[in-house]
Amino acid sequence: MIMRSIAGGVEVLAPAKLNLFLEVLARRPDGYHEIESLMVTVNLYDTLTVTELDSGAIVLECDDASLPTGSNNLVVKAAERLKAATGCARGTRISLTKVIPAQAGLAGGSSDAAATLAALDRIWDLGMPANRLDAVAGEIGSDVVFFLHAPAAICRGRGEHVETVTLRQPLHFVLVAPTIGLSTADVYRNLRPPETPRRIGSVCGALVHEDTAALGRSLFNRLQPVAEALRPDLVRVRDALANLDPPLEGSLMSGSGSAYFGLCRDSAAAQKAAEDLQPLGLGRVRVVTCGP
Repeated sequence: MIMRSIAGGVEVLAPAKLNLFLEVLARRPDGYHEIESLMVTVNLYDTLTVTELDSGAIVLECDDASLPTGSNNLVVKAAERLKAATGCARGTRISLTKVIPAQAGLAGGSSDAAATLAALDRIWDLGMPANRLDAVAGEIGSDVVFFLHAPAAICRGRGEHVETVTLRQPLHFVLVAPTIGLSTADVYRNLRPPETPRRIGSVCGALVHEDTAALGRSLFNRLQPVAEALRPDLVRVRDALANLDPPLEGSLMSGSGSAYFGLCRDSAAAQKAAEDLQPLGLGRVRVVTCGP
């Protein structure tokens, strides 16, 4: 995330994420699934303006009227959990401008929650140790901890155990976000975890060795077939990415969908792919990057 000081508070850019690898290992007693995932952030951002309120209240304003602004929003939940964890009596007003589409597998809500924690830690002068902030983030949602360790990390458990990965070169993608969305709960509900899980080693090795072609061949998402079975019209997006000429290094659905991305060898290839995809009416097409 990117944070800068403004009058009375901070402005935070909260990035979207892509899953370059996602394996689902088993269902846990608490109802969540154990996962192993390699995630990266990209330069598609929601914007949060966070200022202090003398009243001690937590107030969220959002430019998307379809989103809740009470305790069932992860931004408000993050602020409430941070107050409870620290005993802080201070308040905040948060203005959220949404760009990351919902129900797309891009974790916009989780990113906004992580941005809220980081912003309030600063403006409330909490000075939280990283492990304590991670613990609060893990209580809010599965992907929230990751965004405190971006731009790249391996995530395990239900997503809250995070191992940072070093990126030495930028990654270039074309991103397609269809207008339809998918419920993460519905996708997981229809998933049967594999008897023999795929291992994460090859995709991590390709990333470490800066081998874009090998990285493209190693892209994997256990949830993609399930999501496409629930919404067969998404296959059109998958096929459009697979049939581009010149071909992509690889393509995949992110998370539980419905957004897809294509890995490109460089920025020019990503721009060419976007230009070819735009007329097909698949959804919003963007060029995005992840880089050191």
